[in-house]
Amino acid sequence: MCNGFFMLLSLITIYPFPENESKVIDVLDSIQALIATNADCLGCFFIVGTGAGESICYMERWRTREALDRHLRSNLYCRVLEAMELSRKPPIVEFYEMKGIGGLDVIKDVRLHQ
Repeated sequence: MCNGFFMLLSLITIYPFPENESKVIDVLDSIQALIATNADCLGCFFIVGTGAGESICYMERWRTREALDRHLRSNLYCRVLEAMELSRKPPIVEFYEMKGIGGLDVIKDVRLHQ
């Protein structure tokens, strides 16, 4: 079932040195609060990994390419770049165009038709 929802996804994986992990988290946390006011941003969050090769995965979801491009040119995005510079190895930066296929209805349909 396709609901026609479209979004752009920015996914960045940062590998901070242990002494820089809290700084990266602070930077990304401050970005979340500021980006929440942008109506074209559909969400922003990060996940801190545990174990060998610890990483921090930062994700933003955008309504349009134009909104994403404006964000990439903004002063706020300079903070993301600052966090990326604290990576002990090159960060992984990925952008995706995504079309939603549904939500809870997908789970229900799949589970009902096993």
